[in-house]
Amino acid sequence: MNVRRKLLAGYLVVACLVVATAATAWYTDMASARRAAAKEAAQVARGIGKDIALGLPVDTPGELISPLYFNPRSLANYIERLHDSQHRDVVVVDSGKYILGDAVPENVGTVFDHDTGNQIGKTIDDGESRIFVEQSDDYPAGIKQVVVPMRGRNNQILGAIILEYTPLYDGMLAAARQAQFVILGVAAIAFLLVLLVGHFLARSLTRRITSVTTAVGVVRTGDFSHRVPTGAGNDEIARLAGAFNEMAEQLDRSAREILAKEYTDSILANAGEGICGVDRDGRITFANAAAGRITGLGVAGLLQREASAVLPETAEDLVPGTREVSLQRPDGTSVRVEYTTSEIEKAGRAIGAVIVLRDVSRQRALEHDLRHQALHDGLTGLPNRKLLLDRLEHALARARATGGPLAVFYLDLDGFKRVNDSLGHNAGDLLLRTAAERLTGALRPQDTVARLGGDEFAVLLEDADPAIVERLARDILAVLARPFLIHNREALVSVSIGVVPDAAAYADADEVLRNADVAMYAAKDQGKNRFLTFETQMHEQLLNRLDQESRLRDAVHRGELRLHLQPVVGVPAGQMAGAEALVRWQDPEQGLRMPGSFIPLAEETGAIVDIDRWMLLEACRAVKQWQDDDPATAPAWVSVNLSAAHLEVPDLTDQVAYALTATGLPANCLVLELTETILMRDLAVTSVRLEELRALGVKIAIDDFGTGYSSLGYLRDIPVDVLKIDRSFIDGMAGNGRQQELVNAVIQLGHTLGLRVVAEGIEDASQLDLLTVMGCKFAQGYHLGRPEPAEDLHNRLTIAADLIAAGPGTPETR
Repeated sequence: MNVRRKLLAGYLVVACLVVATAATAWYTDMASARRAAAKEAAQVARGIGKDIALGLPVDTPGELISPLYFNPRSLANYIERLHDSQHRDVVVVDSGKYILGDAVPENVGTVFDHDTGNQIGKTIDDGESRIFVEQSDDYPAGIKQVVVPMRGRNNQILGAIILEYTPLYDGMLAAARQAQFVILGVAAIAFLLVLLVGHFLARSLTRRITSVTTAVGVVRTGDFSHRVPTGAGNDEIARLAGAFNEMAEQLDRSAREILAKEYTDSILANAGEGICGVDRDGRITFANAAAGRITGLGVAGLLQREASAVLPETAEDLVPGTREVSLQRPDGTSVRVEYTTSEIEKAGRAIGAVIVLRDVSRQRALEHDLRHQALHDGLTGLPNRKLLLDRLEHALARARATGGPLAVFYLDLDGFKRVNDSLGHNAGDLLLRTAAERLTGALRPQDTVARLGGDEFAVLLEDADPAIVERLARDILAVLARPFLIHNREALVSVSIGVVPDAAAYADADEVLRNADVAMYAAKDQGKNRFLTFETQMHEQLLNRLDQESRLRDAVHRGELRLHLQPVVGVPAGQMAGAEALVRWQDPEQGLRMPGSFIPLAEETGAIVDIDRWMLLEACRAVKQWQDDDPATAPAWVSVNLSAAHLEVPDLTDQVAYALTATGLPANCLVLELTETILMRDLAVTSVRLEELRALGVKIAIDDFGTGYSSLGYLRDIPVDVLKIDRSFIDGMAGNGRQQELVNAVIQLGHTLGLRVVAEGIEDASQLDLLTVMGCKFAQGYHLGRPEPAEDLHNRLTIAADLIAAGPGTPETR
């Protein structure tokens, strides 16, 4: 047990003694109160006994005293007065314990039998007062009673007086309870004070002792700097602390003197940089392990060697400064070393020098890598925009000086976004790397190929006349048109090229690259997969494009969009089954415009999300109003296309629910169409989003199925209702057995999965006949009408057939 615990134990004993004293005082006070109550009750009972045995005092001269003992009526009145005025219950019994008087008249004449311990009998026998507790059915808790002898004139015992003193007892205990609470409070305060004082005293003493013992432990570890506070006192602990501090001070001085040389030698020996000491003659007299490792000579190989032999560029006079050399090691390897020379002087005269060597090989390699990364594309390894502009500036200067031809290509891959969305970003990265390799292989060794970002590249051609420029552009078109094998799938892309053949005619590299970019966009506008040479009017076209972007962003808010409904009419009944919602733009400058003229631009600028939201709400509103106004001719459902950007909007499900709720259109009357490419972006995320939409009650259709890079197997994992085969499959079926097998496989899989399979774009009877020959049956056919406003639906043109798989010899219906 430590000192603090011993001290606390002593104070706890003192506190317990205080508590014991208080408990004793408490008990003594209680006992005194009980005895005083019994004594007082006996005294009152004796007085009552005298009144009954000897008679009441006279209050009239000459009045005869008559004992109440012999007058039952007077006795009863006397007992009743005591009960009513003094609230005292008295029982008078004779020597045989027969009740002579009682506050309860019914008990008179009976034997008092509530004294189970015969205390009354004992009092009558020996004349001593006693107390007992009367137990009865009426008072199960008991009544405190005192019994005293009733003596006559000759002191003979006539009987006994029994007096209830419970009220007197309770009153005296209540009077004593205040004193008891005072005792308890004082005892509690004393107990806490003793413990509190003991705690602080023990803490103070043990803290000082602990500081000394802790300091001793620290000194044992070799740290002599620790000191103990001595405080302001002069007691034994303070003197012990002072003695310890003096001892620690002496040990600290001795340790510093002993370890000074070893510490310095250890620093030099274990330094990460090489350190060599050179005397006035240029010989190495000291070398640490790092110097031996950097030079490859070891410490023994460096000592007593000429410093100039180890570091050839070291001046013989050891001029201070920092230099960097490439050092050849004995094992044939080389290392890049930076070293600093510093003179050692004594009394103003140079007596040698210190050479500090650093291996900077990794640092220089890292700097080279950083410079390369700053100027090259991390994915393809090609020069980036910054390096291309630098080389282009230098090439422009050379071309202006020599008059040599200089050309620049600006390239953008057509269809890259489709591959990236369908097969994922890893596939897109692989396509970009392969395209970069093909570009490099198609050009001359002196040409510069750079990646500008995304799927955009640039080519710098020096000393290239117009014929070479045209040949290289065609070669690029050819090599990039070949199929790319991406993750065991063939992917087809093309390239649009903008050409600036006379780059030296422009002011700077930025202008050249900007003009090539403009020509590239012109090539895209003319159908892609081609190259175009920059012309001045292309700037105007670009400005028109920018103006169109600005107007398109505001088209929704200015109310310029128009909803057209394309009817879906059953064959041969001729009744309209549904409608497809299509958008038109009432351009204030160019008039009514078809989707193909502005939807691609809307997708590039992000305005497609606002357009989709408007289309969804307006289509639901128009069809619901039609159903309410003319149910007989109204379409049963309406299909609305969703873009890729809109599918990624977090609150898409809420938007669809709002459109249905706001317009009142039933959910089963809405079909949402998404292209296969959109669905293939992220199957896991897409499936969850489609499940949320289907939970609303709407139907999901895959539009243009077959244009993406997917397999039929993924259909099992996507919650859809309708599968619309792209018309290119129908157009290519004639004479193409593989195409026919693929269409059949799609129909069979759709039948297995419970999907509606629709073949769109059937334009002649021969295609219907071919589908019949292939084993397809028509659940019903549709004429697709030319898009018109909702108020005027007519002019049916092409056909979409709703197909089912034909069972062997058994016609099937849907």
